[in-house]
Amino acid sequence: MTDTLTAEHLTAIGEATTELPLVTGGSGIGGGLARALSGRDAASASESAASDWTPIEGRAVVFSGSASEMTNKQVAAYREVAPSLAVDVDRLLTEAAAEQTAYRDEVLAWVLEQPAAPAPLVYATADPEAVRGLQQRYGAETTSATIEGLFAWLAAELRGAGVTRFIVAGGETSGIVTTALGVEGFHIGPQIAPGVPWVRSLDGTLELALKSGNFGDVDFFSRAQGLTDQTTRESR
Repeated sequence: MTDTLTAEHLTAIGEATTELPLVTGGSGIGGGLARALSGRDAASASESAASDWTPIEGRAVVFSGSASEMTNKQVAAYREVAPSLAVDVDRLLTEAAAEQTAYRDEVLAWVLEQPAAPAPLVYATADPEAVRGLQQRYGAETTSATIEGLFAWLAAELRGAGVTRFIVAGGETSGIVTTALGVEGFHIGPQIAPGVPWVRSLDGTLELALKSGNFGDVDFFSRAQGLTDQTTRESR
């Protein structure tokens, strides 16, 4: 068993394990293996991808379904600089079917009414106590399936409305959004944060930034859109 403190340690692990048939561990190992196998460091690879990457035209949206500690911080930070809407899980789960449809339509309309930049945020991210409360009331599986179902529906509807760039926090949320959009493969683009690049659908019509819970810095959502400190200040 090995552990790391720096990116250089990951590179060393990659160099030591390139001949092994199976390597398991945290996702950072993938970066170390890639550097060892390609002979390129992460910075040069990211710079090369960035230099060849021209964002496609169209609006962006941010979805957050993760309840991790870092995602909670990222959502809190982004709410200070961008329009945001918390998912009302109670309405999704307790109202009649017609009311559930009306609520989804409200969320869709809200997203489309917002300025294009910074991208609007729709989030189900909450602190652990709030998450436990929902799970106790409705059951963990029902709560998760309902929230992910909303994100899947929103993704498909927003694509039809011209949204081409999706920034998604949460492993399960990323999976359901990607499936709803019909994306079967990606071209890898520039790195936003360690382990999280922009990717483009193989047909070239969509771009996605997909991150699991604790990946990225506090300003991840803004960084993904290339927002500068000046842009952030002007949007306050």
